[in-house]
Amino acid sequence: MAVPARPWFPTPGLGTVAPLLPSGLLLLLLAGAAPARAGSVTSQSVWGKSNAIDRAMQQVPAGATVTGTSCDEVNVGIGNYHYTCTVEFTEAPANPGGAASPAPAPAPSQP
Repeated sequence: MAVPARPWFPTPGLGTVAPLLPSGLLLLLLAGAAPARAGSVTSQSVWGKSNAIDRAMQQVPAGATVTGTSCDEVNVGIGNYHYTCTVEFTEAPANPGGAASPAPAPAPSQP
């Protein structure tokens, strides 16, 4: 008499996920140490593309580097246009790695 094969049931616990944990933790740590942050600002105008770009530039954070601009022109009636422009930028982290700012050099002593 043949014994039927026992069906396979997964065992509780981490199983096949365990080898992936170190990689996942490393990825999580590296994501927090990103060197720069990218973003974009969008603005609209009925006056023209340059006005829409100027309005968007006013919203870019101080110290950010503009990496590109793009505009869409939408005809909303006979000879009437709305302009939507996006300004893309990158920001350097304010305090990389959470390090304290360097202390000033001590004043030279007098002889």
